[in-house]
Amino acid sequence: MARRKSSELKHIQLDISKILGKERLQILSSMGLLRRNWHEIVGPMMADRCEPIAIEPQSDGSLGLLIAVNHPVIAQHIRLLHEEIRKACFAQCKLQGLTKVWTKVQAGAGIKAIQKEQHINVVNCGDLRRLAESLQDVEDKALRRVMFQAFTAQLTYHSYFKSKISEETNT
Repeated sequence: MARRKSSELKHIQLDISKILGKERLQILSSMGLLRRNWHEIVGPMMADRCEPIAIEPQSDGSLGLLIAVNHPVIAQHIRLLHEEIRKACFAQCKLQGLTKVWTKVQAGAGIKAIQKEQHINVVNCGDLRRLAESLQDVEDKALRRVMFQAFTAQLTYHSYFKSKISEETNT
């Protein structure tokens, strides 16, 4: 019985470039870079209201960038700032050959900024235990629970400002 030849691992871009073509793969990777760096390219106010949709090759061999905007006024800003956007695309993403920037009004366009997770200050377990012991005399269970939650929120609030003050004194 003949054995099957073992498979060889290849870089994933080799297979994708065979399917899409090297030029189209390069355009797709440039589009990903543009979307990731869009807030740095146009600024946070404009990035919330517009987004790059497509990079299209032009007949003269250059590239054109299609930007979706959520309002015609933003489209006007893009047209006024097209040279700065083109330069920023080159500076941030090394996108060469970009000569034309045009817009399309599309409802809901924009790349929302990703909020960083807020650090939640945890209250010391000993403080929680002392709080629970002090609330044992309250007979109404619902009232005791609400009081516990309120005092816990107050402890969290105070520990948050203690950590902020210590951060400010350390810097």
